[in-house]
Amino acid sequence: MDAFVLLFTLAILLALGMPVAFAVGLSAVAGALWIDLPLEALMIQITSGVNKFTLLAIPFFILAGAIMAEGGIARRPVNCAYVFVGFIRGGLSLVN
Repeated sequence: MDAFVLLFTLAILLALGMPVAFAVGLSAVAGALWIDLPLEALMIQITSGVNKFTLLAIPFFILAGAIMAEGGIARRPVNCAYVFVGFIRGGLSLVN
């Protein structure tokens, strides 16, 4: 029955046009409330996953890419990589 509540909630939220990430999160919260998990335990579990130092690398990596793209600093390394793998179909995606 617990899995049914999760899948039903997820299906309804996706059918309403909610983005997948939010639908999965809300269906997980609905499932936790369905099995009578205390709200305090739920919030501690949610915030403990976000409170990791290594997760800071993700937004800073995106920021570094945006700065390099706007400043033009990435143009020369990409051109160099194109010389080596440009003849391969999808070669520049291999550089990443």
